Amino acid sequence: MPLDKMTNTQDFVPTHKSVILHLQGKPVACVIDTKNDYDSFNENPSLRASLTGFLNKDEELGLLMGFQLKIKTDDQFFQFTVYPDEEFIETLIFDERIFLINEKMDPLFYLKINTDQFVKTKSEFDKFQKMIK
Repeated sequence: MPLDKMTNTQDFVPTHKSVILHLQGKPVACVIDTKNDYDSFNENPSLRASLTGFLNKDEELGLLMGFQLKIKTDDQFFQFTVYPDEEFIETLIFDERIFLINEKMDPLFYLKINTDQFVKTKSEFDKFQKMIK
């Protein structure tokens, strides 16, 4: 969503940093978080999460792609606004997971990304490849 279409640009101010780490040689998309306690999320049936991508146009920097990650339970709400690099976006799309880590790079929590958009994730891409063969 371009800045000129946003009703409240403060909602899209970056709040967290992103980084790519490698697990067993495979890149994983991570967001660095230091403020939240995720132990209460374990097996919480009210857990809901969403990941929404958007585009911003900056006069000096050009077009920027960002996303908002929202994690919600019945009594907690966390929102992360991040402007990652291209490698992060590609890793997130193809790995279908996003990890929250602390500043020491310890894993705190991770989410599996599901989408109903056609050919958006690696598994959907693989299904599509099988269909056209």
